[in-house]
Order: sequence, then structure tokens, then C-alpha cells
Amino acid sequence: MQIQNEAYATVTNIVWDFMFVQIISDVLQNKTLEYKIFSLDDKLIRKGHFEGPIIQLRLSHIQEGNYIFQLYLNNIQLQQVPFEKRAGFTNQVHYLNEE
Repeated sequence: MQIQNEAYATVTNIVWDFMFVQIISDVLQNKTLEYKIFSLDDKLIRKGHFEGPIIQLRLSHIQEGNYIFQLYLNNIQLQQVPFEKRAGFTNQVHYLNEE
């Protein structure tokens, strides 16, 4: 599976609780897209599919660290994006709202 250099989507590169994926390619509008998230040691963490221009993925259950998000169409990998998962965002927001 060859990775294309073209950016088909924008992906949150620093994640606390949620990752946002926005499809920016007109070619992919109204298509069913698949995604996979891997750890850096190539362990599959999560996979799924979606339709539409934007998706929100809850990732609060995964540990802090660095991961890879992969975007697919018909089992062909279109894009690969590294991202960092950080902990504590929810607690920080809660703390800031209490002041």
C-alpha cells in the first residue's frame, strides 16, 4: 500500500480527549472512508469508518504517547499522520472553569 503525498484531510496533531479529522479533498466527499490508529510499535489501537466532511474521535481511553493515524479509501492508504496523545486536558478545563 503506497502512501500518497497529497493531503486529503487535516488531522489534530495534539490530542487530549478528542481527535478531529476534516476531509479537505473534494474527491473524497460522500465516500465511506476507513481509518486506523497505530502505536509507534505498529500495534493496532483502533479502527473504524465514517462518511462526511468531519469526524470527532474520542481518544481519552488511550495512553499518553505518539501514534499514527492512517486514512483509507477502498483499502488503499491515502494519508498517514503522526499525532501526540496527551493526558489532563479535561482536568485543566475543569480547573480553569472553577476559578
